[in-house]
Amino acid sequence: MRSGQRSRPGRLAAPLRCALAIGMLAALVACGGDLAPHQPADLRTVDAPTLVVSVREIPVIYSTTGSVVSDERVEISSRIAAYVRSIDVREGERVQLNQLLATLDSQDLDAAIRAATAQRDQAAAMKRDADRDAEDSNKLFARGLVAEAHQRKARLAQQGAGEMLAAAEATLTRAAAERQYTRILSPVAGVVVSRHQRAGDLASPGAPLLTVESDTALLFETQVAEQRVGGIGIGDAVKIRIDALGSVLDGEVLRRVSSGNPVTRGFQVKVSLPPTPGLLPGMFGRAEFIVGQQQAVLIPARAMTDRGGLSGIYVVDAEQGLRFRWLRTGRAFDEGIVVLAGLDAGERIVTAPTAKMREGDRLTAKGAP
Repeated sequence: MRSGQRSRPGRLAAPLRCALAIGMLAALVACGGDLAPHQPADLRTVDAPTLVVSVREIPVIYSTTGSVVSDERVEISSRIAAYVRSIDVREGERVQLNQLLATLDSQDLDAAIRAATAQRDQAAAMKRDADRDAEDSNKLFARGLVAEAHQRKARLAQQGAGEMLAAAEATLTRAAAERQYTRILSPVAGVVVSRHQRAGDLASPGAPLLTVESDTALLFETQVAEQRVGGIGIGDAVKIRIDALGSVLDGEVLRRVSSGNPVTRGFQVKVSLPPTPGLLPGMFGRAEFIVGQQQAVLIPARAMTDRGGLSGIYVVDAEQGLRFRWLRTGRAFDEGIVVLAGLDAGERIVTAPTAKMREGDRLTAKGAP
């Protein structure tokens, strides 16, 4: 080393470095060390059932929104003009068939009935008198004591008295019939949904007093777009999802109005519903109509698993390794879930993944096809 030249600390001479490397390599071989690339400690072989996905035929579903309605919604009104004496039910109250709902004032009708009764009695007395006169005239005519004209007038008087009696009886019958209209009875069994008048109001013929809806004859009413109405027929099966009940009901197309709304271009369709506890008019729901068939890839619902907050599946590659793949899925059926993107027919997937599975795990020979 030349004078004035300093050695650099931390640097080893080349022969020394080679000796150290050879020594470390010898020690590693002596200890049985493995020079293969390091594998993650949690990767392992797993045994899991698999399935080769294929294209299947599924129904094309057309979904609409609507509401549960009563098939027997009755606007109850008075048939006569009278003041309301009392309304005996309130909103939300359940009523039975022929139950008393309201009572109207009957003073004017009671007076009309008394007057009609008096007229009927007077006409009946006149009829009896005319009958006796006609009988006497017939006897006298048979004996030749009166002319035929006298007999004819007696018969005409008898006929007129009979017609007057019939008119009086009709007036009394009508007054009595109007008297029964002061007691307003429910034409259906159901629930009172609104009261339009109160005690003291003047009820007029045709003006509603109460609205009663039957809760036993319920339908689902919806609007169908004009492009889809042609594919819906009477009797078609429909799935009705009622949000408030959290259940799916099996319905059937009952009516389809062939005249559409000129503003919305929608056609009204009514679907019959089975008797269901808790189902009430006005509930919101969704109808699912089957309007055709299509080809799609379906996978079992149990094959889906969550990873990183997203749902996906484990796909088995050619080397029996597991590869996690996120999917875009569609509608769920009883047979499985529709895959919209991320999986092709012919690929093999794990149908029962577990929480311990990891990317890169390999299937055992038992799990392989």
